[in-house]
Amino acid sequence: MTPKTSAAIPLVLVAAAIVLVVWFVIANSSRRVEEVMVTVEAVTAGPGSEGQSVPERTAMILMPDGRRLYARIATAEAVRPGQKAKIAITEQLISGTRTYEVIDIVDRP
Repeated sequence: MTPKTSAAIPLVLVAAAIVLVVWFVIANSSRRVEEVMVTVEAVTAGPGSEGQSVPERTAMILMPDGRRLYARIATAEAVRPGQKAKIAITEQLISGTRTYEVIDIVDRP
């Protein structure tokens, strides 16, 4: 190896590491698109993710445009069918995949 190539190897490794970090940050970035009022139609509790002690709660929701979707319940409040809820819609920056989360219950019994 010549002195020039041996000095360039660390620079190439640092540049590759920076590119990987930037790609990882962008790939895992999301933005909140909007908050919408919906009607909760059903609530389910499935097995939690690895390392979780509580089951994952999801709600089937009726969107204002008539679509039915599943949303992860992110509030600690009790969620029941028939209630009005506020959901947050987030979108992954690269893939455009949308996720839905129940963040608040609007009408409490």
